[in-house]
Amino acid sequence: MPAKSNIIYILSDEHRGQAMTHAGDVNLQTPVMDRMAGEGVSFSRAYANCPMCTPSRGTIFSGRHAHAGPVQSFFDVVKPSSPTTATILREAGYHTVNIGKWHLGYVRDQKPEGVSFDPPEYWHNRVPECFRGGFQDWYSDILPISGHFKNYYYEGDSKTPTQLPGYHTDDFTDLAIEYLKNYNRDEPLFMVLSPHPPHFPLEVPEKWLRWKYEELVVRENFADVAPYREWLAVYYGMIENLDWNIGRLLDAVQDLPRFKDSLVVYFSDHGDFMGSHGRSKRKVHPHEESISIPAIFHRPGHIPPQGQVDEMFSLVDMLPTTLGLLGLEVPDYVQGTDFSPALRGESFDGPDDVLIEMIGVARWNLDMPDWRGIVSRDWKYVFYEDSRELLFNLAEDPYELDNLVESHPDKKAEMRILLLKRLDETRESYFHVLIENGVPPEPTINVGPPQETYQPKAAESLYQSRKRKL
Repeated sequence: MPAKSNIIYILSDEHRGQAMTHAGDVNLQTPVMDRMAGEGVSFSRAYANCPMCTPSRGTIFSGRHAHAGPVQSFFDVVKPSSPTTATILREAGYHTVNIGKWHLGYVRDQKPEGVSFDPPEYWHNRVPECFRGGFQDWYSDILPISGHFKNYYYEGDSKTPTQLPGYHTDDFTDLAIEYLKNYNRDEPLFMVLSPHPPHFPLEVPEKWLRWKYEELVVRENFADVAPYREWLAVYYGMIENLDWNIGRLLDAVQDLPRFKDSLVVYFSDHGDFMGSHGRSKRKVHPHEESISIPAIFHRPGHIPPQGQVDEMFSLVDMLPTTLGLLGLEVPDYVQGTDFSPALRGESFDGPDDVLIEMIGVARWNLDMPDWRGIVSRDWKYVFYEDSRELLFNLAEDPYELDNLVESHPDKKAEMRILLLKRLDETRESYFHVLIENGVPPEPTINVGPPQETYQPKAAESLYQSRKRKL
């Protein structure tokens, strides 16, 4: 694949990997995702290494696990000097643009003067330039926690947000299509389109609300209590709307000669229980509904049609795999694996396990602990911060109904050793990456109130005076 191929990431939020027709879900129709898989590759064992929005997105764009990367908690920001997919591709001659959700740069006082919202949440704040991960063009939304029909975004260095007229996925897909139509730069393009749906709040235009929730075929671990079925039905409608919008974007790509040969990747940052194991509108735990994601690579003529493949792919592999497909060198600080040989249909000896974790959880309630875990081809082991353990035989118990920690002590010990080994391999700190490979931060506009500035000489003088008094 030549290094000048255009690249389009379609990064959704909270789409669990089981919820596609080609993945076996009979409740919905995803013809575009299915076509992309049939014409390319869909990883059936694709995982979010840390199933929570912010650290997961940090893993995507850094190629490092959350505990050893630039974004380590729900309220964290990408470090201003962090090398990312965008900065690496800029060095390779690409122009970069982010359209839609970002969730890697919320600073609570960055609310432009005179801008008011209802409700007045800090999710409405402007993302400072230094926390934009190196993206040059910027059409980033204000996180629509209060509803997918209340969409605003900041464009470039503007301090005034723009309101969009309709539904989040529809509106930002429109923006992406217009951007492609008007793109006239000489550089190849790296675009990220990031719809917030199917993340809650569960709402979608009425035309997509056609499921009879009583007829849904639910998973064996589904807690069939009200209103889980109703929520699941809306969730499916949001995914079908997303599939339709991906189709609109692919049609635009095919109609534009410059972009017709683009690499298009559809994936999500994590899944959602949606009623399984008695949880809904929730992730952050290590079960399959939470950590499994779609991961579909599409570029006919370069990625041969393989359909579903069962390699153990995870989001830490997205950056090195993208670089591998472009023939670009993968930096040595990247912790993921380059899956490009597998995508090209070549001989590939991929990993047999995936490190999963929850770090810096938001702690909205007591059911949100930190944990570390390992998934092999047949087994899953998890150690919670309060010393609880999970052990599932995924080959025999894919719905994770039987915790085998007590009955299989030898397998528990084996998986615990494997987890400790993977943690040891990835335990190094992150700042050595910034020191050795940091990129210049973007000039940044501060729209918050004036702030005190740290004065090192004054601080040292104060320290010495206190020391003399001791």
